Amino acid sequence: MNKNSIKLFFLIPAILLIIAPLISFPYGFYTLLRIIVTLTSAVIIYQSYKINKGINEHSIIFLFILILYNPLIPIYLSREVWLPINFATSGIYLYTLFKIKKILSI
Repeated sequence: MNKNSIKLFFLIPAILLIIAPLISFPYGFYTLLRIIVTLTSAVIIYQSYKINKGINEHSIIFLFILILYNPLIPIYLSREVWLPINFATSGIYLYTLFKIKKILSI
């Protein structure tokens, strides 16, 4: 992956998670959001496991995110509950991006 694709890999879910609770979208958008967050979380878990040769705190955090946003067995919560969860998840994605940028000097 090049520098721009790594940035987009973390920024797209982060931005979608921020705007999701603020604007009323059709239900299909939220399903797409769940799919995007689940797939990116799975890739992050895999890469983290591969690089660190084991489970670390990033793997565990993104495993919880993967379970929470899983589109196959969805967890239904009210809009008021999703608001802080989405913002926190977006913050986790952004924090991980800045941590990776620092490590890789992107």
